[in-house]
Amino acid sequence: MTTEAFVGNIFFERGDDASPTAYTRVCQIFSIGGVGETNDLVDVTTFCSGGNREYVPGLADGEEVTIEGNYEFGATIYASMIADVKLKANRSYRIVIEDKSQSPVAKRNLLFDGSPKSWLLGPSVDDKNTISFTIKISGEVTIEDE
Repeated sequence: MTTEAFVGNIFFERGDDASPTAYTRVCQIFSIGGVGETNDLVDVTTFCSGGNREYVPGLADGEEVTIEGNYEFGATIYASMIADVKLKANRSYRIVIEDKSQSPVAKRNLLFDGSPKSWLLGPSVDDKNTISFTIKISGEVTIEDE
């Protein structure tokens, strides 16, 4: 089996409150981490379990997504995302993955609602200024191929 390097683009987008949802791309992002779900485990061990614990999958819990980007003074999308944290406003988010090794370009979307948890400005004297946001996934992560 051969493995090829990924050739394409990955974008992070913030949804609006409209129906259908329109998304705004958050440019200058250089890192997206923590997208996914983890199933809780429910202990169903009984006296007949033979001395070993037994489990069944419980409710899925969305991970915390951290995005990091180059800080752009005056970027309205960053101001909107900071406002989301301050207002405790849940949002829809989308991560778009484009695979350019295929023709036509294949797209996969990861869609989720999230609770904006924090924002953090990382100023620097001798390096780029950064900003990061942490969003707790609320509900299911939906995967759609285009």
